[in-house]
Amino acid sequence: MVYSVAMNRAGLPISMFLALLLPHALGSCGGGSTSEAGPPDGVRSADEARATEPDSYEFQFEAPREIVTRDDAFRVTWRPENGRVPINEHFSVDVTLVRNDAERTPVEGASVTISCFMPDHGHGMLREPRSEELGEGKYRVNGFLLHMDGYWTVAVNVLVDGLAATAEDELRL
Repeated sequence: MVYSVAMNRAGLPISMFLALLLPHALGSCGGGSTSEAGPPDGVRSADEARATEPDSYEFQFEAPREIVTRDDAFRVTWRPENGRVPINEHFSVDVTLVRNDAERTPVEGASVTISCFMPDHGHGMLREPRSEELGEGKYRVNGFLLHMDGYWTVAVNVLVDGLAATAEDELRL
C-alpha cells in the first residue's frame, strides 16, 4: 500500500504546515481587541530582559588565591589582573611563585603556564595563554579567554630546572 501526502512549496506536508500555522492565525483573532497581551505573569519580555541583564558577565576575586603544587615544592599565588574574570573576553593573570619552604624564596627563571578545563563539557579553553617573567618570582600570563560560564578547573604548571610541578584550583563562573 502506498500513501501519498500533499506537500507545500517548502516540502512540508500540508497537514504539518497547517498545524504550525493555525495557532498563530487563531491567536490574532482576539475578539476585536487591538491591544496586545503581555507575557504571562513571572515572564519578562525581551525588552525587560535586555534592560536588566548586564552587558558582560564576570567573576570577581576578593583576594588572590594561594595554592600549593601537588609535590609540595612550590606555593603559587594567582589573581586575574584587575581582580576580575570576564566571560568571553581576554584577560591576564598575575602569578607569584615561591618555594614552599620557611623562607618563601621567590622562584626566578621558571616556565609558568596555566590551563583551564570544563570537566562537565569535556573541553578546555579556545586560546593558549603565554607567560612572561616580571622578576622576583612574579609572572604575568596573557591571553586568557574563558568563553562560557560554568565550572572550570585551573592547572598552574611550573617547570623549574627541568622539574615539573602542578597546582590545581577551580572556578565557577
